[in-house]
Amino acid sequence: MGDNRSQTISVIVPLYNQERYLDACLRSITNQTYNNLDIIVVNDGSTDDSLAIAEKWAEKDHRIKVIDKPNEGVTMARRDGYLNATGEYIAFVDSDDLLPRHALETMHKHIVEHSVDVVLGTAKRKLGILEWGAFTGTFPLHQVVNQPELFDKHYISFFGKASFHINMWGRLYRKSVIDQAYQETELFPADIRFMGEDHYFNMKLFPYIKSMYRTDEMVYYYRYGGAVESFNPNYTSLFSLCDKRLALLDQYNYKDGYGPLFGEYVNIVYHYIRKLISFKQAGKDVVIPFLENELSTRELMPRLTEYFSQNKSANQSVQLLVARDYEGMYQYAYNAIQNRRSSLKYKTKRLFLSMLNHFA
Repeated sequence: MGDNRSQTISVIVPLYNQERYLDACLRSITNQTYNNLDIIVVNDGSTDDSLAIAEKWAEKDHRIKVIDKPNEGVTMARRDGYLNATGEYIAFVDSDDLLPRHALETMHKHIVEHSVDVVLGTAKRKLGILEWGAFTGTFPLHQVVNQPELFDKHYISFFGKASFHINMWGRLYRKSVIDQAYQETELFPADIRFMGEDHYFNMKLFPYIKSMYRTDEMVYYYRYGGAVESFNPNYTSLFSLCDKRLALLDQYNYKDGYGPLFGEYVNIVYHYIRKLISFKQAGKDVVIPFLENELSTRELMPRLTEYFSQNKSANQSVQLLVARDYEGMYQYAYNAIQNRRSSLKYKTKRLFLSMLNHFA
């Protein structure tokens, strides 16, 4: 194989309005102990100084290439980065996150030594001076998992019972695998601009992966930006994602995934109702028309209704949704908000995280 250090890793950084964190992100990438890098920063129509910062970095480090494009969302930014990648391997890094100094060297070592298509690393959340463990799951550590076991046991991760994190960051991909999948299926859908894009990419790529390896070594710092909750208008992408996931379950006849997916859809619906009430101050006049439209047009609803109608142990939230009791669903969500807000634990947590987020 020759000098493994000569193999190029393309690092794709989608960028949108991250002037506060971009310097630190690019510094962590350019300071990697593995230095044969092809760093592609895709500016997705930023309206702050992000583009200028990226261009200054490109002037002082020849490995950095900046692509400036109109805003289309993170999915298209990652696609454009991928289409310009020249490396044998690909890593995705969000522009507000950080890489530990040995991250790429660590993942490259494993992907070569074990001759696998993907290496999963361990990530930590970061907020100000605080760091804490991210989801690790039950995917086996320090061993190669091949097909068909990989698909049979672990595809369920994309349908509500995750055994490994489903993000695009914190892992290293063999580019040839992405190339094959890109030619044969849709990896970067334009209608999933933000929320669920990581999930979709890995879910579509997974059947093409022949082998994976997971290490407990630290390879990523995820900057925790959701400490103070807000309303995200892109949240509705998750509804469409559920239909796409159902189509894949049907395509692969993956029966283990139906129940978890339907349960997750119910949770997504109620979460969005709570967001509407809490942050949009929406009442029944907004929530009920939304529910009428969503539950009457969503492709998975007949299948979900059939599944839960046969499940007598379904909880109240599910029963209300299956019955399409819109008034009851609104009240259920409203009561959940009131109960949560009245708890001392919730109030203390919000105050603490708000202070940390301010000084992060």
